[in-house]
Amino acid sequence: MRPPMALIALIGAGEALPDGGLRALVTVAGETLIERQAGRLADVGVTHVAVAVGAVPADLLATLDRIRRRGLKVTPVRTAADLLALVEGDDRIILVADGLRAGGTHYAAIARPGPPAILVTGDTPLTPRVERIDATRRWGGLASISDHMVRDLADMPGEWDMILTLLRMAVQAGARRLYCEPALFEQGEIAIVADRPTAALLEQSSLQRVEYGGMGLGRSAVMMPLVRLAGPLLVRSPATARYLPYVTALLWIGVALLAASGLAAAGALVAIIGGLGLAAMRFLSAFRAESAGQDRARAAIRNFALLLLAVFPWLVSLAGPKHAMPPFTEAALAPCLAAAILLARTLYEDSGERRRFHWLLPDADQAWLMLAPALLFGLAPLMFAILPLLALFQILLWLRLARRPEA
Repeated sequence: MRPPMALIALIGAGEALPDGGLRALVTVAGETLIERQAGRLADVGVTHVAVAVGAVPADLLATLDRIRRRGLKVTPVRTAADLLALVEGDDRIILVADGLRAGGTHYAAIARPGPPAILVTGDTPLTPRVERIDATRRWGGLASISDHMVRDLADMPGEWDMILTLLRMAVQAGARRLYCEPALFEQGEIAIVADRPTAALLEQSSLQRVEYGGMGLGRSAVMMPLVRLAGPLLVRSPATARYLPYVTALLWIGVALLAASGLAAAGALVAIIGGLGLAAMRFLSAFRAESAGQDRARAAIRNFALLLLAVFPWLVSLAGPKHAMPPFTEAALAPCLAAAILLARTLYEDSGERRRFHWLLPDADQAWLMLAPALLFGLAPLMFAILPLLALFQILLWLRLARRPEA
């Protein structure tokens, strides 16, 4: 049964580029603008997306099919009457400008319950491509309207640009205005992509601004810098994001199989490559609106890798020719090491906005980077004894530094 009130989105996808292609199908970091918009809308509770179109070329149809496979209902509409047929009861409609690229916080702000709202920005040289709504303000590319405005538009004679006419109705009705700084347009955090050179600049800016990937000395100091070197190649192919989870999962399964075969050093080396795979998945998530399934897959692989670290000595020893228990320094301290890393992760996630000095914390990447040479030279017991103590020292140091007042 359909809920009494629903969030429906109307996305613009009818404007053409100078080269004849559709603006909505411009690719930024391996993902079309309309697919990113649909992903962000799904995150804020939209289940039905109406796409305002003129013609519907084959590449747009293929893109809409990919959006449907993410679990969203997608309907192309050409007139207000087509849109009105999708609206029931007290539905709220979110308007998304053709070619908009914005962050999840902007979508979340406009989707909050309440009266109609418009995302606005200043009328400055930084915002020449967005619609002017009065003498000092321009549209920020997002708005929420009521079902009554759609009904009023459907009753108006003549042909109208649906999105811009609905926007003007919201302005005339005195809709709330949510302000965003024009500097966000200069920084690339929100943009109206008018052509492919603009998309290329936006992609380059995004690559330069992406974070190093959360907590952890191993990830921040080694893994993410390596991944960022290959960043331009990673983000430009949609196939990378599609197949990387499978490749990463197979690498960690390979680690388990190598350890169970007695090849401890080889397993540790493959674990380092698996860590690079997890870092690459985290890197790509900064450019694509991930589905809940993708997020769960990354978390499952990460947790399996941590569990594998805890039982690694047992796999190696029981798979050996004597099938003996591992030494105490490995059998007992490997789970302690995994527990210390899990503790560091929990403290980091509970720290909220105070995530300073996060690169000091221990992580699984750091552990594998130190274990691999130790296993190669037969120093595994000593390293398993050192690593839990080192992890606790890092946590204590982080707690002390993170609590210091900022200058």
